[in-house]
Amino acid sequence: MAKKLRKKQTTKALIGELKQKARSTKQAFWRDIAKRLEKPRRIRPCVNIEKLEKLSAKYGDKLFIVPGKVLGEGKLSKAIRVCALMFSSKAREEITKNKGTAYTLKELVNMDVKGNEIFIVQ
Repeated sequence: MAKKLRKKQTTKALIGELKQKARSTKQAFWRDIAKRLEKPRRIRPCVNIEKLEKLSAKYGDKLFIVPGKVLGEGKLSKAIRVCALMFSSKAREEITKNKGTAYTLKELVNMDVKGNEIFIVQ
């Protein structure tokens, strides 16, 4: 039976994948996300979906990347695309209820994303 990795080890593996993607695609935002994930967990952003709603009104239909956790405080009125390290169950439910999409950072590494399509949330 395969050994299950702890959260810290899986995050380190994800950081390695992000750095590898930065080297192979020569896009700086992959390295930026990796550097933000290397910081201590207490410094990583926790963003409510209410803030994502306001950002989507300002920046339009971009993919919002949260190098931390998305929390379920607030309401959404339209579909948004969000990628984060973790989601609370209420946040994921609210996003999918409004026909939005919620990706993990692991899924983002496998996607073909350009730098002008994203917005990194702090």
